[in-house]
Amino acid sequence: MSNKPTFKAEKRVDSGKGVARKLRAAGKIPAVCYGTDETVSLSADPKVLTELLTGPFRTNLVFRLEIDGDVLEDVMVREYQLDPVRRTLLHADFVAVDPNQKLKVTVPVKSTGRAKGVREGGKLRNVRPEVDVFALPNEIPVKIVHDVTGVGLNEVVRASELELPEGVEPAYTNDYSVFSVAAQRKAATFGQDDDAEEAEA
Repeated sequence: MSNKPTFKAEKRVDSGKGVARKLRAAGKIPAVCYGTDETVSLSADPKVLTELLTGPFRTNLVFRLEIDGDVLEDVMVREYQLDPVRRTLLHADFVAVDPNQKLKVTVPVKSTGRAKGVREGGKLRNVRPEVDVFALPNEIPVKIVHDVTGVGLNEVVRASELELPEGVEPAYTNDYSVFSVAAQRKAATFGQDDDAEEAEA
């Protein structure tokens, strides 16, 4: 992943519910960064962080975390907490990751092309909108796109058949279905026979 964004945060010493309330009143949220020599308590800007989390990579985004001038090169959001009503950020956990070690991540999967089975009257279903894969932090794909053109009626595409980017590996125990093409059910047409008989009479 090139051109990683930089997210700035400040160290904080105090902790507790009272401190968290004061931070939020000041337009900040409490955060914690793991994965370094020591766990670091932080205060962060929720608006900027929300922009990162709503981008194309979502929580798979790898970014630089600048803490009071010091920079951690490869950081991800491990968890975050939202207000149940307003859906605004309340807390975030960051984790520093090893750029040379593959991570298990969940990535959206999309189809391209028009399935042969759809042309024959079937309907394409995206059975699993997301799949788990292993990838290096800076090589996590935004999404996985699979060409379904050759999928016929009553056929499926399994996880093992997905066209994964170079360096990305599947992460599954059971080889599950991702796409399927099934015949569409015809709607019941009650009363048609009776109408036909009346017309003949």
